Amino acid sequence: MNTKYLKNLFLIGGLLMLFSSCQRDDICAEATQTTPMMVMRFYDASDRDEPARPTNLSIRSIVNDSVKTLYRRINQDSIVIPLRTNQNATTYSFTIFDSDNEEEEDDEFTPNTDTLTFTYGTEEVYINRACAYKVIYNSLKLTIEGGEEGQWIDSYIIEEPNIEDETQAHISIFY
Repeated sequence: MNTKYLKNLFLIGGLLMLFSSCQRDDICAEATQTTPMMVMRFYDASDRDEPARPTNLSIRSIVNDSVKTLYRRINQDSIVIPLRTNQNATTYSFTIFDSDNEEEEDDEFTPNTDTLTFTYGTEEVYINRACAYKVIYNSLKLTIEGGEEGQWIDSYIIEEPNIEDETQAHISIFY
């Protein structure tokens, strides 16, 4: 009878230790804002007030000669893209009228690629013990290089040079 009592005592004690070991602040809540992504809005160059959707826009990340597709043939007037936290520059290729193959191309809608390089400063901000740090971006700048077909992006405006959240557009692109 004594051993049964000890087993129950250890079981209850073990369960108490298990449930009391995880504290609420050990888990980063989903609602906590972490490192923000950059928000971009697209506009027609002739009507700068109304958002416009680029046709079959593909966005690819360019890192040390390797290319990774971020968006493929989307038709949206706004997007969010990540910036690199370990460097002060991020490069993407933006292709409008992207197609799956060469035979599908239309003379009126020839794919056209611009290379966008975003430069910025980074600053680490402590959030809490569970979430640790987030990176905010300061002094955002953009350079655009046109492709073989020329530059399809007409102009841009940096609406907010400091990226601290995803609540508003940071860059407006006119095409």
